[in-house]
Amino acid sequence: MQEDNKLGDLLQSARHHVRLDPAAPIRFRPQEEEIKKMSYPDKTSEIVELAKSLIRIPSVTVGAEECLDEVHRAATLVFDYLRDHGLEVCYFNNAKYPAVLAACPGQMQAPVMLSGHFDVVAPEPDDSQFEPRLEGDYLWGRGSGDMKTVVATYMVWLKDALKAGPPYPPINLMLIGNEENGEGEPMGTPHVLQVLKDESGYTPELFIAGERTEESGTGLWGEVCTQNRGMMRFDVVGHGQRGHSGVAGTQADLSERMLAARSALIEIMAQYLTLESADGWQSQARFPFLKVGTPGVYNITADYAILGVEVRPIPQDDVDALFTAVEQYCEEVGLQVENVIKENGIACDPQNPYLAMLIEAVAQASGEPAQIGRKLPGTSARFAPRGQGVVWGQSGIGPHSKTERHYLPSILPYYQALQAFSKTLLRG
Repeated sequence: MQEDNKLGDLLQSARHHVRLDPAAPIRFRPQEEEIKKMSYPDKTSEIVELAKSLIRIPSVTVGAEECLDEVHRAATLVFDYLRDHGLEVCYFNNAKYPAVLAACPGQMQAPVMLSGHFDVVAPEPDDSQFEPRLEGDYLWGRGSGDMKTVVATYMVWLKDALKAGPPYPPINLMLIGNEENGEGEPMGTPHVLQVLKDESGYTPELFIAGERTEESGTGLWGEVCTQNRGMMRFDVVGHGQRGHSGVAGTQADLSERMLAARSALIEIMAQYLTLESADGWQSQARFPFLKVGTPGVYNITADYAILGVEVRPIPQDDVDALFTAVEQYCEEVGLQVENVIKENGIACDPQNPYLAMLIEAVAQASGEPAQIGRKLPGTSARFAPRGQGVVWGQSGIGPHSKTERHYLPSILPYYQALQAFSKTLLRG
């Protein structure tokens, strides 16, 4: 790395320029090893081939089907591609989940950070989703729309920016491996950002999450979403005492206590969250699971119950006040709140100069005013320092489903907008 880029020394304790444990070396498929040697008829084809190599890696991070070895394999493919093309790269490989930070020389502390993730949810209906296929205008496969095609676009664009020579764009790229399970463990987005801040004082002025923002699967241009909902998850846990269910005086049924708690939480959330809105910009509260007792066992009272709670708050709602009310209620009725993740929604300052330059670049590349929107699904943008983040991506359909696919015609316009953004930033 360049002498004026201090991150190489400052992050020595947080990153490793190694593949993986030598006892379990990575063995890339031929398609992955040959990708740097291939020539392509056009830029979209180059990006699609890299996306297909990423899709073939079953980098699942959610539930019992989590494949940590494959997540690290995807990270190593990303690292090798960027390093071998001459970019400055930091590989955060000292935690359960890997992450990669890359930039052109001297730009590791750039004011603009592009971000994405290379992990996915489990395939549907089976592992055939990990074999990408092209059908008409679409790239099918797990991760094609969420979000390995955009990751490939970022990687190819950054490689091309270096090849074009200085001055280099003041943009860096962070790719992480645990977005799908909430980024609660290192090295998710908040952990990488904290390391950068603690070790060098660096935080980006504008954080761009590249999740799709055109969801019809037929449009060329995604919205620039300047607001993004946050994420709050926690478990409500109840404890009881095992005993014969038919004995008089047996303790109150734990299932009744948990169902009553669910009803009470709904009422509390209605007080603190915007759950209905004419324009659809509203918070969301769900209870994805409830487990009490053992199926098939009828004559023994349950001694443990757990209720999962997920809230996706808009930035206008007070998440801290909501959580305080939830904790107070649970304490009053003898329940515990555990495994808490609590992140507010964000609203980027409309006066942020880097946001203005992004909007200008999209308008220049598209030939029409950029579409400004708000993103309902939670993304890594919620971790943007000081809330200065946006979501801006390409076009895709059916994320997390068996119909997941990416709209190929949206790739080149996005790449061209990145080029325009680079020129706008350099012009200042």
